[in-house]
Amino acid sequence: MQYLLLAIFFSSCIIVTFRLFSILKIDNLQAITANYLIAALLCFFIWEEEIIFSELYLKPWFPWSMINGVLFILVFFIFAQSAQKAGVAVTAVASKMSVIIPVAIGFFIYGDHISFLKIAGIITAFPAFYLIFKKPDKPIEPDKRYIFLPLILFLGTGSNDSIMKHAQKFHIEAEFLLFLGVIFTFSLIIGFAFFIRKLYITRRRLEVRNLLAGFLLGFFNFSSTYFFLKGLSVFESSVFFPVFNVSIVSMGALIGLVIFKEKLWWKNWLGIVLAILTILFIAFA
Repeated sequence: MQYLLLAIFFSSCIIVTFRLFSILKIDNLQAITANYLIAALLCFFIWEEEIIFSELYLKPWFPWSMINGVLFILVFFIFAQSAQKAGVAVTAVASKMSVIIPVAIGFFIYGDHISFLKIAGIITAFPAFYLIFKKPDKPIEPDKRYIFLPLILFLGTGSNDSIMKHAQKFHIEAEFLLFLGVIFTFSLIIGFAFFIRKLYITRRRLEVRNLLAGFLLGFFNFSSTYFFLKGLSVFESSVFFPVFNVSIVSMGALIGLVIFKEKLWWKNWLGIVLAILTILFIAFA
């Protein structure tokens, strides 16, 4: 249980950090690229055994880490594009509803245990996502030209989670840190390529404040992903993913209320209550 709680805590720290980025006018691309550098270095530094980098590609988990590394950063960019083009609400719901994919795989492929309480918890998770993201204002119709972006985000996020679970279940064993280090390294390479391209186009200089912000984000990113993987090793997919996602969504709403004074209306509170029920149902299952 402590792994799940720590994963939720550090993921919530990431939410606060990104919110502060917008307030402090931090360059997201510079900070995100620096974040992957720190996260990768932490993995390799903490690993106590000798690392032979030239032989990492021989590891059974290497192809999965490469795929995860690419998906990590591409899904993030798709999230940003979807929020801008298709709308924030539909993007947020699409990213969290992707929990359907790893949960379904857990039931039908990994043979996760099915019970009434677990099914009840999974069912209550979906309206909880919707209600927490619901705004009282009249919704803005998303641009139908970009409606494919939330769909890609849904598939990308769900696939990323499922691939990570598969690697953890069958290949990683005790090499969590090396696996994560390779994931973050591939994300760093892609992020650095995007950064160089943007630097060439905009001529914007690299700023120390953006790097420092990225270093802080990297620590939170490393910690949340590490405990996320450790949690996956303890819980079934059908339990872990709904509880984790619902908790993150609820924490995000409460952080917005307490720290950033964002208002919640009755449907948001109803969503949080359903989120708590989801966690209780699955916990007692």
